[in-house]
Amino acid sequence: MMRIAIICKTFLKGGAEKQALILIKLLVERGIDVCLINWYGEKIDQRNLKFIVDNSFRYHPLSGNYFRKLRDFRKILLHEEISIIVSYLTLSNFVSGICKIFSKNIRIIGGIRNEKLPFYKFYFEKLIHNYLNDATVFNNFSGKTKFEKRGFNPEKAYVIQNAIEHTNQQSEYKKTDDDIVIVSVGRFVKQKDYKTALRSFSKIVERNKHKNFEYYIVGYGPLENEVRTLAEQLKIDQKIRIFINPPDINSILKSSDIFLSTSLFEGVSNSIMEAMVAGLPVVATNVGDNSHLIKDGYNGFLVPCKNVDTIVEKLEHLSESVELRKEFGKNSLEIIETDFSKVKLLNSYLNLFAKLK
Repeated sequence: MMRIAIICKTFLKGGAEKQALILIKLLVERGIDVCLINWYGEKIDQRNLKFIVDNSFRYHPLSGNYFRKLRDFRKILLHEEISIIVSYLTLSNFVSGICKIFSKNIRIIGGIRNEKLPFYKFYFEKLIHNYLNDATVFNNFSGKTKFEKRGFNPEKAYVIQNAIEHTNQQSEYKKTDDDIVIVSVGRFVKQKDYKTALRSFSKIVERNKHKNFEYYIVGYGPLENEVRTLAEQLKIDQKIRIFINPPDINSILKSSDIFLSTSLFEGVSNSIMEAMVAGLPVVATNVGDNSHLIKDGYNGFLVPCKNVDTIVEKLEHLSESVELRKEFGKNSLEIIETDFSKVKLLNSYLNLFAKLK
């Protein structure tokens, strides 16, 4: 009988954690024996903990120093008679790989969720992938291609893109094009390039004084003060609302008109997927697998990184027609239903499990 352990570094709020919880729910519903392991057991978002408790998942939070956690991790694997470990991100990939050294019969599936990693992490992941993992799942085609060109064993690399919950309910569109809300969701880190987003918003406000533009920013992170300071310097702070880690992002998306992403690199963006589920048109940089989410001129527009003029042009185009935004929003929902369904995610993992067995 197949018994699976899913391990994450933490279960705080994040894309990897979200996908891990979606996967365990799908596997349990299929009747497969699965447990969750949290390496930093004290680090868990209360909403994620509630989800785990409500669904009665077997959950093992680890504690103590590194060696104690590694010992307890191995004990769980033996007690649960685990045959496959699914891990997410570098630390989890490493500790799973270490267990492989002592338990040759366990199959290890690592996880990489971006198209770009810091220098030290990349070579660490390359070592784990080539010599310890039985397989590595990328959530994006862009990352898999780039990493294989730099020495990752292609025979052990697979792509399984993210899945997302959706209800087929589109945003309630306003009847006027004079009041437009642009929204971005993402951590306040350099990767998300909020400087370009704010400069683009400043320019669109300056060029369209006959309209009332607002900009909602949803996120958290170390560069929050820089974001606020730049907004003040550009004199657009009165037109911006910043939401720090709100409990209900979906309601903010549904009160908006256009989603904007200015990331410098990505894997598969959960934030863009959530905007698409809310039925929003998207303007996003052409990085990672954004081209799999956004069909240019169909449900949004792909733009070059840091290109303020092109971003403003596409935002203005969408702001001119409520009917166009509504059409693009419907097309966003169609893409999610077709290409990023939970059924597709589940079947992809089941096929991989069968191949490894």
